[in-house]
Amino acid sequence: MGEFQGVVRLGGLYLRKSVMPRPLRPWLIDLSVLRPFEGLVPGDVADFEAAPDMAAWQLGDTPVDSANQLQWIRLSDQGRTLLISDRVLLMRISWDDLQEAGYVDGRPVTIDGQRYRCRLLTGGSRYRGGDESDGYPGGWPLDNEWDRFVAAEGPIRDLPAPGATDLDDRLDPADQASAHNALWNWFGAVSWTQEPYELRGSARCCRGYRSARYFYLNTRSHRHEDIGWRPVLEPLT
Repeated sequence: MGEFQGVVRLGGLYLRKSVMPRPLRPWLIDLSVLRPFEGLVPGDVADFEAAPDMAAWQLGDTPVDSANQLQWIRLSDQGRTLLISDRVLLMRISWDDLQEAGYVDGRPVTIDGQRYRCRLLTGGSRYRGGDESDGYPGGWPLDNEWDRFVAAEGPIRDLPAPGATDLDDRLDPADQASAHNALWNWFGAVSWTQEPYELRGSARCCRGYRSARYFYLNTRSHRHEDIGWRPVLEPLT
């Protein structure tokens, strides 16, 4: 059995050596096309299209200012330690952008002298139940990391589970204010995952936005205001 080991602060996101603030509104950054509900203000996640080259963006050493320090969900699982970003860090970035930079399956990064493999979560390769019009049941196969960790379906001791409002088909202020969303920040933000969609070569699987378990597809090359990069770190010895 794995174990939830809390939230840790580590590293920062840098654009050409300038540190970016940790997003305080980690959801879609433009409401002109999508608006989950009236009264919601745009998110403040960094916009990849401000510098559309992944070489300009790096994960680096922990900044002195706590407002710029990134936060990670620390887990032990199957003999590994995982640090999963508690929110999307960069919006309007495509799966292809991340793949070309090596961040889909994993590339080495160094933070505070420690080397890590930085990659995406797995999220399943098809809809659970097989209905492409219904992403609420989650992804398939069941052992994908999003459902095991974020949706708390795996055997991870002490990991908070989503409540009823986190799993229903209504996206509303209750989702935004929930304790589970405060931990994982899935509200209004789609996270790219590793897998291609089994039934469509141009599609890639992504998770979140509508519910804690929501499974979704997008074209691998598209950059949208609600889809972004949620990195995972695995320490390297």
